[in-house]
Amino acid sequence: MEETAVVKKTNTLRKAMCELYEWVEIFIFVLVMVIAFLTFVARGTIVEGDSMLPTLKDSQFLVLSHLYTSLEHNDIVVVYAKDISTGIGESGRNIIKRVIGLPGDTISIDFTEGIIYRNGEALPIEYKNGLILENNHTINDITRVRYDMPEGAVLTVPENSVFVMGDNRNHSKDSRSSDVGMVEQNYVVGKVVFRITPLSEIGTVD
Repeated sequence: MEETAVVKKTNTLRKAMCELYEWVEIFIFVLVMVIAFLTFVARGTIVEGDSMLPTLKDSQFLVLSHLYTSLEHNDIVVVYAKDISTGIGESGRNIIKRVIGLPGDTISIDFTEGIIYRNGEALPIEYKNGLILENNHTINDITRVRYDMPEGAVLTVPENSVFVMGDNRNHSKDSRSSDVGMVEQNYVVGKVVFRITPLSEIGTVD
């Protein structure tokens, strides 16, 4: 009887160890998959500031995708602006902006009328339900602020670069400023694909 009890106890212990080993394997597998996902597929980021109002608000949590074959007009992206001040005596930080110009596009802005021209054609402005829509996406105001962009300048977006602007047009340091300028695409951290917070606005981002 004692030997039978010892055998049962040994079998139970062995079974528990096997189950523990299986759970450890599963945990390690899931951990590796999460790390791979965050490294190669997507990552999270938090909106800082009001430069993308009304589309994005300060402190919202977003999901970025690394997996995209190319960028398109109106994509919202996070880019690394290597020359922009961090405010603590250093330069270089991530900023969230919208893609206005792609390689080969010409960009000019009539700052008096607040109209952007891409390849000679004005991006259409529509006033609807108290909102301002530019090229079918909402902006906070028409573009009045030049920053370092010369009046009347026609800029050509270089190869492998993008021209970006914030939706809060007159309170956004973007490609109009020499601190940002044309952004090389290898400085594009990712494309915004999903908003997590606030939960009342969870979903894709236009």
